[in-house]
Amino acid sequence: MTGCIAIIPARGGSKGIPLKNLEIVSGQSLVARAIEAAIKCPSITRIVVSSDDQSILDEASGFKVETVQRPQEIATDDSPIELAIMHALAESEAKSPLPENLVLLQPTSPLRDPVKLENAIQFFTQSGEYGALFGVIPVEHHPSKMLIRIGSIVEPFTSAGELSTPRQQLPDVVRQSGSIYIADIQRFRAEKTLFLPPVSWFEVDEFEAIDIDQPADLERARETARVLDR
Repeated sequence: MTGCIAIIPARGGSKGIPLKNLEIVSGQSLVARAIEAAIKCPSITRIVVSSDDQSILDEASGFKVETVQRPQEIATDDSPIELAIMHALAESEAKSPLPENLVLLQPTSPLRDPVKLENAIQFFTQSGEYGALFGVIPVEHHPSKMLIRIGSIVEPFTSAGELSTPRQQLPDVVRQSGSIYIADIQRFRAEKTLFLPPVSWFEVDEFEAIDIDQPADLERARETARVLDR
């Protein structure tokens, strides 16, 4: 079946911000913003919100999307996101056959651009060359210039030689934006990872990579949203 299923994992627990996924950015909760982004993408044919918290599921139900009650044992701080995705896919498949591709939309990246999301999906599905696609942005500091602390000493993260190598001569490094993950469903279920080589990339704007973990991140997202809304 063609199309994509969007999985929106919205756990209730959070050490940094309790019920973080119901916090408001520019008039909408984080989970609502993820749902709205999915709704605006024609390539996404099904939307599933997975949560262990009933208030989050109630919020999602107002959009008439599919909801999945996540078991507590895979909704802890240490639970890999892959377990939540696998569970949501299994629950959704019990209702109707799954499409070919999976799109992971984490509510903690509330400023994703639906147009760029749709463009990324189109690129991935039309190329047919990749197992997955990650949204990325350039790194602020190259990892070859970083050090690892080991007790009272430091060691190069990569090599001593690269510490003094001009940045222009180092490999081009990007980091995950957190806002876009696309993967082939069959391979994801078989390999239980989103990193399915060959993995393509799609560069997004820096504001799309704002990841809400602590209250300061939430305030930054709110301020950025105010600027974008002007």
